[in-house]
Amino acid sequence: MVKLIKLPFKLLALPLILILMTAVILVRMVTNLSSYIVGPLMLFILGFGIYSAVQQRWTSVAILAVSEVLCVAVMFFAFSVVSALEGMRDFLVSFVHS
Repeated sequence: MVKLIKLPFKLLALPLILILMTAVILVRMVTNLSSYIVGPLMLFILGFGIYSAVQQRWTSVAILAVSEVLCVAVMFFAFSVVSALEGMRDFLVSFVHS
């Protein structure tokens, strides 16, 4: 009886699994491609930060430090989105297999 009640929900979960799998693949590709851009940008910002610290331009150092922290936060947020999407996908797959 319980399996009969779960069947429509399992059928509805299949398209959601496909959508989540596609989203995971796309977000992971975008994250990997953006890391090739953000990584050198972060090194560039760090280099200018060190140069600004040596020249004692403290406002520039503060602005560059904030931009460095923002770059790290963006990359962390992107990877947490990938992790959340994978978790939802795994939950739905385990529900369909139950």
